Amino acid sequence: MRGSTFYGPVTGKSESPRAAPSPTALSALPAAPAVFTGREDEVAELLGALDPGVGGGSESVVISAVSGLGGVGKTALALSVAHEARGRGWFSGGALFVDLRGYDDVPMTADQAVLALLRTLGVEDADLPPTPDEQYARYRGELGSREPVLILLDNASDPAQIVPLLPGEGGGHRVLITSREVQDSLPVRQFRVAGLTPGASRDLVDRQLRQYDPGDRRVAEEPEAVRRLARLCGHLPLALLIVSALLRRRRQRPVSTLVDELRAAEDRVRALRAKGVDQYGKELSMWPVFDVMYARLEPELARVFRLLGQAPGSDIGIGSATSLTALPPEKLRSLLDDLAAASLVTPSPNGGRWQMHDLVRLYAQAVAAGTPELEEEVISARRSLLFYYAQGAWAAKFTIKGERDDEVPDLFDGSLARALSWCDSERTGLVTVALWTRSNDPVQTRFALALAIGLESYLNHDRAYSEWATVARAACAAARSLEDPEDEAEAWDSLGRALYGLRRFEEALDSYGHAVRIYAELGDRDGQAQSWNNLGLVLRELRRSEEAVDAYTCSLNLFIELGNHHAAATARGNLGTFLADQGQLDEAHTCLTQALEIHRKVGDLLGEAGARCNLGAVLLRIGRAEEAHVHLTHSLGLCAEVGDWHGRARAWNNLGTVLLTLGYPNEAVAAHTRARDWYAALDDSHSEALASLNLGSTLLDLNRIEAALEAARRARDLYEACDDWFGVGDALTNIGAAHSAQLLLQEAADARIAAAHAYDRSGATEEAATARRRAQAW
Repeated sequence: MRGSTFYGPVTGKSESPRAAPSPTALSALPAAPAVFTGREDEVAELLGALDPGVGGGSESVVISAVSGLGGVGKTALALSVAHEARGRGWFSGGALFVDLRGYDDVPMTADQAVLALLRTLGVEDADLPPTPDEQYARYRGELGSREPVLILLDNASDPAQIVPLLPGEGGGHRVLITSREVQDSLPVRQFRVAGLTPGASRDLVDRQLRQYDPGDRRVAEEPEAVRRLARLCGHLPLALLIVSALLRRRRQRPVSTLVDELRAAEDRVRALRAKGVDQYGKELSMWPVFDVMYARLEPELARVFRLLGQAPGSDIGIGSATSLTALPPEKLRSLLDDLAAASLVTPSPNGGRWQMHDLVRLYAQAVAAGTPELEEEVISARRSLLFYYAQGAWAAKFTIKGERDDEVPDLFDGSLARALSWCDSERTGLVTVALWTRSNDPVQTRFALALAIGLESYLNHDRAYSEWATVARAACAAARSLEDPEDEAEAWDSLGRALYGLRRFEEALDSYGHAVRIYAELGDRDGQAQSWNNLGLVLRELRRSEEAVDAYTCSLNLFIELGNHHAAATARGNLGTFLADQGQLDEAHTCLTQALEIHRKVGDLLGEAGARCNLGAVLLRIGRAEEAHVHLTHSLGLCAEVGDWHGRARAWNNLGTVLLTLGYPNEAVAAHTRARDWYAALDDSHSEALASLNLGSTLLDLNRIEAALEAARRARDLYEACDDWFGVGDALTNIGAAHSAQLLLQEAADARIAAAHAYDRSGATEEAATARRRAQAW
């Protein structure tokens, strides 16, 4: 509809691809275990805890935790119970599952887990809130809008992974946790799972053998050998599955021969313990089984097993597995099938990824660390994996930015959807491997540094600012250790942008300061210009006006000298917006007009949308409301065209003020309300506060006092949550004006005094003095 002329009332409908879906049932549970036996009592107990009809009432949140040794079958038990509960129709809101990887070298944090859960709940990447606190609030809000949901938190090692992911009270949600430790610091109902009973162990082995060969009667013919075999396995399901696979491969040999081999392997483990080699703790108890299985692998299969153990995270895709093993995909898939037959890996239902139990992975890593030759093999494999990830991350970076680079292969054919899909599927590996910067191998550190810098566009697109900050800090340290000032400067600049997204402005200022200093020492004027522009943004948020002007001006001048007119337009637009904040409207109008012309000339629709939005706000303040209306309407259309929903919300907010000036107060209320609701949907609390503040002012002009008070109080609360005390002062000023309109002069004076205190906290002494004068007048 943009660019058309209408001569009567028109109703339009616009559907946003980023709009949050209505709450519907979902299931993120992995498939139920194919082999599950001997847990009837445990299943009954857990189902009793999950039953919505018991446990403190249907509205209470009930937390249950399953603990036991690694390999005892905790995840299999939890999944079986979860599928049974869903089958009974208990959790109409759906089921969520996340593997917290608590016993990996780098466990998943709660901040990482909540992002995965939000995506499962249907929150688009562009709509993810920027800070962890806001993400947890959105997560609990999503759960609060649904019928009862079952949340399965698998493989937790620390309460810090669990507590932030617990739902709020109400809704009848249930949480099921699995961990090797008893979670006695949490208010949970604890279930301890031990090994299977001797009978259940025997049945498991018999079922495994007869499933492949109905005529296999070794369990019935050698009951004593099977009993000793189960004891040597500790009656742990994982160990029993592996020895069953061994027996299937050696169909003609009796069970007793495997028992003898396990006893010999057990003697070796005892010898290791006697020598003090016990760095793996309880995990050594399963090593006799692993030793015997590993000794039976063909050399090439053993090599693949060792190298797969180096993969980050609990599962791996064919691309990363190919890079680790240097084998063609067709051959590798065949070997992966062999490892799956040996119960050493588990394929996903679609066959695209393979999962390795963390105890098996720990064993594979230990075997590879045994000899210098194998250690060299591992170093080479890790370098290959790092190169694969770094190449993919840089290809995704340019695809996300809509740019091309002749030195970076276009792995995704310019498709943003393909780039994001690859990054999503490999996210755990990408982030984990980017932290492999603390290595004695400088080549590995170099690749990890390249990966860390390449990931910034994806993490920025996902608004994953916490992960971005962690990766960027590692990149800073890596570049410093490599004595690479160019990459160190880029890493500091990247860290500053991540911290800016987290609204940690003082820390961002420090990071940008490092970047500017290093770029200056290198004589890199383009890098200086970028970092000075970013410094200006932070200084503006910190209300350090003179320094902000200097930073913007320095950036603009450098870009002009370099002939980078497009980047100069961005810097000019930022400077214009800041000048408007300072009341220098003519200068702001000039800057924004020039920026708009350049963005239009180069075809930068996103830049044009932002420039028009900011120019519209300035035109209104210099009395040119009709022109402002044209620019803001145009900005709305451009934002929809490029999918910038945050920019669209900002345009609606500015348009509301214009509509009020043009004499359309009801339409202004609708515009501010739309902006507020968009910001709320995008979880941008600070911008939502501004829209609520403007909405309150408009409602006050319409003499809708109660609604104005509600909007102003909402703005106050949001600004307080964002620690923006200048904004709190503005909201309290509006509250005072509303009370004055009600002739509640004492309340009006109290609100003004509170506003003065808020302005004092922000350092705005002039506004604080004005608020005190008005309070005294009332």
